[in-house]
Amino acid sequence: MINRANLKKRLAFAGAAIPVAFVIISSRLSISALALRLLGMPAGTVPNIYPGQILALAIVLLGTYEYMKMLSAANRVNAFWLGYVWIFLTSAADLLGHTPPNTLSNGALLVIAAFEAFFFGRDAQFGRWKRMSLFFCGTVFLGIAASSLTDLYRAPIQSLFNNELIFLKGPGYRSFGYLDVVAIITATFMCDSAAYFVGSTLGKHHFSAISPNKTIEGSVAGLIAATAVMSVAWIFIRNPKYPIILGPAIGVLIGVTAQAGDLLASLIKRYFHVKDASHIIPGHGGILDRFDSLFFTAPVLYLFAWLFVRWAA
Repeated sequence: MINRANLKKRLAFAGAAIPVAFVIISSRLSISALALRLLGMPAGTVPNIYPGQILALAIVLLGTYEYMKMLSAANRVNAFWLGYVWIFLTSAADLLGHTPPNTLSNGALLVIAAFEAFFFGRDAQFGRWKRMSLFFCGTVFLGIAASSLTDLYRAPIQSLFNNELIFLKGPGYRSFGYLDVVAIITATFMCDSAAYFVGSTLGKHHFSAISPNKTIEGSVAGLIAATAVMSVAWIFIRNPKYPIILGPAIGVLIGVTAQAGDLLASLIKRYFHVKDASHIIPGHGGILDRFDSLFFTAPVLYLFAWLFVRWAA
């Protein structure tokens, strides 16, 4: 059954957030170029940084806060704030075009996690090794989510799409923004919404013991919704060099990975014995409750695009 009071909160939040999110996510305004111009510095000193990338990093940092808060509940004396520092510095370096080698950045995090466990984990409820593993793995996952979400605005993801809507070329034609990023995020959220509504109203067969509310009917509906959104979007913004079937294929990939991300977040919350990661978003819970699917979908989609573009070259 659908909680009507909760549904009203969801719809009210969506009605206010969707238009604002669309403007930010699709914007081609380069914040870095604007800053360089105001500072009187030469253009091209740093790569273009778009509002959507800043929003993505802010969302991931909020998700990191929620994860560290859950981890801190059983480890009150800690230095988990070092995870924020690592994610912020590595993400900032990536945005500025100075991405450190994975060996260096992950090695630095390993040292940080070991330092945190050995110096602050004397009375850790989970034991030092488990504490270190939870801190390291959670931070790595969120760091990957941050880099993948900001990389939606770059190749190879951008190589798959053409945001110029070529059928509109002619008098009065104008270039649109990053509609491909909007499409990817919309497909992910539509997968979540379809799974929720169909599962709540028609679902009878449980899908996973990780989350008892998940049903096979809801899962199928989510997969269909993601595939339908990307199939339609692909018609308008696809790169003409790639086949029409690629759109539905990306939709299926999103439909599968979005639900895998949702189950991963459910597994994390179940481990920490919490229902919602927080209550920052009305009707949805926390960042990890609302954006869990996107945090998992973005890295997988980036890997798929990287492999496909090289295979098709």
